[in-house]
Amino acid sequence: MKNCRLYLSLFVICFFHTYIYSQSTEELKKKKQAIEKEISYTNQLLEKVKKDKKQSVNYLKVLQKQIRNQNNLLVTLDNEFKSIDRQITKINEKIFKTKTDIENEEKRLEKLKAEYAKMIYNLYVKKTGRNDLVFIVSAKSFNQAYKRLAYLKQYTKFRQNQTFKIQQAKEVLKLKGESLLKEEALLLNASVDKNKVITAKKDELNLLNKIQTEKQEISKKLIKSEKKIKKELKEKEKFRDLLDEEIRQVIEEEIKKLRQEGKDMEYALTPEAKLLSSEFVANKGNLPWPLSTGIIVNYFGKQKHEVFSGVETFNNGIDIATDKEAIIRAVFDGVISRIFFIKGVGKAILINHGEYFTVYSGVKDVLVKVNDKILAKEKIGIVDTKYPEDKTELHFEIWKNYEKMDPSKWLYNAY
Repeated sequence: MKNCRLYLSLFVICFFHTYIYSQSTEELKKKKQAIEKEISYTNQLLEKVKKDKKQSVNYLKVLQKQIRNQNNLLVTLDNEFKSIDRQITKINEKIFKTKTDIENEEKRLEKLKAEYAKMIYNLYVKKTGRNDLVFIVSAKSFNQAYKRLAYLKQYTKFRQNQTFKIQQAKEVLKLKGESLLKEEALLLNASVDKNKVITAKKDELNLLNKIQTEKQEISKKLIKSEKKIKKELKEKEKFRDLLDEEIRQVIEEEIKKLRQEGKDMEYALTPEAKLLSSEFVANKGNLPWPLSTGIIVNYFGKQKHEVFSGVETFNNGIDIATDKEAIIRAVFDGVISRIFFIKGVGKAILINHGEYFTVYSGVKDVLVKVNDKILAKEKIGIVDTKYPEDKTELHFEIWKNYEKMDPSKWLYNAY
């Protein structure tokens, strides 16, 4: 029983140590894979829009996103390196302790063997020319005979116990030896992982420097077109205000209509929608993206211009760069409230989710009609591509009545 407990304890220690090492690096590896996937997709977008990259602010926006991704990857690699380094330190400490335990156990075994040899020798000396049965029956009294019998039994038991201790010490040494081999294998794997991370970090730093140099070169050329770019910015602000005004008008009409019907702003969800969530707000941070593939190139709120540091713009939502002919999806169950057109923006779709509204603009083809009831992830349109900059972007907004919300806080893993 004691043996079983001992082996089990040693096994648990070895397993737990291996599990902790794998668990501590697994999360970082998953994060790294997610960033690498986004970097790969961003590279694809850069390839598609690079034709006019020397004069394209659009290309610069995607390039800026790539720089952000590269920096995130470097931070992740640095954390992975530190994690592996900590693991190596712990493994080395464990190896040192195991080696010390083995040395102590070997000394204990030698001592047990020496004691056993001495005991056998003494037994041999005392037993020479003596028979145990004669030794007992030659006693002068019954009491002395009983004591001699007890002595022989105790001596035999002690010898057996000593034999068991020696065997147990050998088993412990064997297990500790196996544990040491596993720890050394872990150390080797961790060292290999560490070298891989070091190599990857060097490669990513070189790539980041290359991207930053490219950004600086493009920025210098774009600065020469300052008047043209600032004029385009004013146009975009005008289109943004038109879209903002149209959305407010639609929301106001929706609220008035509901009040006239004597209804509150709570939207009666379908049974299918209730499986996703009983309320739109309950899915905050978990809403599906309005596109199956894409990267956010413009975030909500005040944004510094990619070229002119003194210029700021305000974004009512987020802009997602994607592939040509990308399908737009509803992020939640709702009703199509309005389909409208804004010059310079294109078609836009507004969906009612009760007191919440989602807006999808920069639409080429609309696949739904006003008053259609739609479900989350249902196709509602196709993203438009702007020429000559070859820009395919969806502008996405979330409103709570008249208040603009930050969509990146609502979409799954958007920050």
